[in-house]
Amino acid sequence: MWIPAICIWAFLASLSVSTVVGKEHRDLKPRNAFQNPSNARLRPRINRYGTRHTSGSFAGKLVSLGKKVFGRVTEATDKKRDPKLGPGPGYAKSRALLQQLRGKQLESADAPVLGKRQTNLASSATPTSTGAQPTASANSSEPDLSGVWILDDYYDGRNFFDYWYFWNHPDATHGLVEYVDRDTAFKESLSYVRSDGRIIMRADNTTVLSPGQNRKSVRIESEKSYTGGLFILDIDRAPHGCGIWPAFWTSNGNWPYDGEIDVYEGVHESTNNQVAWHTDAGCTLKPTGNFTGHVKSTDCNGLIANNVGCTIDDASSSSSGRTLNVLGGGVYAMKWDETGISVWFFPHSVIPEDITNFTPDPTRWGLPSAHLSPEDCDIVSHFRDHKIIFNITFCGDWAGPSYGPSGCPGQCADRIADPANFNEAYWVINNLRVYTNSKLEAGILNDAPRRMRHGRWNVVFSLAALMVSMYI
Repeated sequence: MWIPAICIWAFLASLSVSTVVGKEHRDLKPRNAFQNPSNARLRPRINRYGTRHTSGSFAGKLVSLGKKVFGRVTEATDKKRDPKLGPGPGYAKSRALLQQLRGKQLESADAPVLGKRQTNLASSATPTSTGAQPTASANSSEPDLSGVWILDDYYDGRNFFDYWYFWNHPDATHGLVEYVDRDTAFKESLSYVRSDGRIIMRADNTTVLSPGQNRKSVRIESEKSYTGGLFILDIDRAPHGCGIWPAFWTSNGNWPYDGEIDVYEGVHESTNNQVAWHTDAGCTLKPTGNFTGHVKSTDCNGLIANNVGCTIDDASSSSSGRTLNVLGGGVYAMKWDETGISVWFFPHSVIPEDITNFTPDPTRWGLPSAHLSPEDCDIVSHFRDHKIIFNITFCGDWAGPSYGPSGCPGQCADRIADPANFNEAYWVINNLRVYTNSKLEAGILNDAPRRMRHGRWNVVFSLAALMVSMYI
């Protein structure tokens, strides 16, 4: 009896060696650091979760797949999050289409939203945009949803923070930052919703520190994961200032094998937003394509070259930082589907009407600022199951080495010590919307098997041990 027991123990142990599950992966520390002599964005060969490469093991992938198979993630998310829709001329129709698409019984357009958010849906189902996509009647059993983006999740000031996890672990990019938990963020007014419904997330701007001491800040990630979608972020302002490094991005703990998409990112007083992608080997940015931004690097492999990734700078000098805030902010849209991953930026003065009316149609928006084409990067196999993340860090692997060359005074660590330098280090967010479509609902981005990189010998050993235990 003891031989099968030992074999079973070996099977379980070999899986646990390379598996990082749930919150435990957040406690792992990065392996290495590096120097960044230029203003280019570089990071060590770990993700911003601080997860080692072994998180890409087959065992970790098996756990994730098992959750999907048994519906623990999707069903729980639908029950908790599906009703989270917001006001607007087009969203009631979008709600009806989504329910039809998922085979659910239609609810009344003015029925109360379920779950935590008890807000009535708007009664109007007719979008005012002249550019809205034609859709079938809400009473049709088979609406034509091809090319139509349907509102799936709407994050705004009504109970916004109920749907996010507050990350309070060491910063994997080695920033001089102390990410706080939910209670601390609310108690010290680092996160709150203003009376006008705007969401505020900020760095501490009251505490005097010693040089090199970490400053309190906020990092949040969505409870829900996404594989594909149309993500539209509307902000009034973004953090900026010497030593400050804000980002709006998507990724997960299986980095870089499940990819990373940086929709908004910048350091110091940069005025041009940087869009970036980070993957494992085999994904390349096509340097000449249908986008308006300026290519900085083309190899998306985060396991080489100090994780430069593939990056594009937005051509607009008002897409980031102080100039963005002077204009009153704007909208960042990221489309992720089988045609690639694209990012647009629109100042508030020129937001497309279809976005305002909750009937977005990216085909009418013109060329994106940045685009990762599937011609040189298999989108299906390199990007999946992403959390949405906001954070503000300081110095670290990008803002640290680039501090002096950017024209910032003194040393970055000294800058962090003075709270007066962080009066501009805060987000003002109006809302974040996530749309889906019929192809994504049908799983078009979920067809490729997860690729096994690390832990393959663990798998061989595990299977062998299991077989031995069965036949002895």
